[in-house]
Amino acid sequence: MHIPRIALWLFGLYLLVYVGFVVLSAFAPGVMAATPLAGLPLSLLYGLLLIALAFVLAAWYVRVAADPRR
Repeated sequence: MHIPRIALWLFGLYLLVYVGFVVLSAFAPGVMAATPLAGLPLSLLYGLLLIALAFVLAAWYVRVAADPRR
């Protein structure tokens, strides 16, 4: 099975952002409890960012993978 190099880079990017979430949750719960926007905790905002990022990266990958020039 051939996995395009872009897929590995996108996976690495998502993994880096996800590990940041886990590390903050585990070692800085006070930071994740902060309410920087409209009284919403950072943990919720970060979680929503992870979900949105997954969709954005998937759409980007589909667009790149469907490019006939590749």
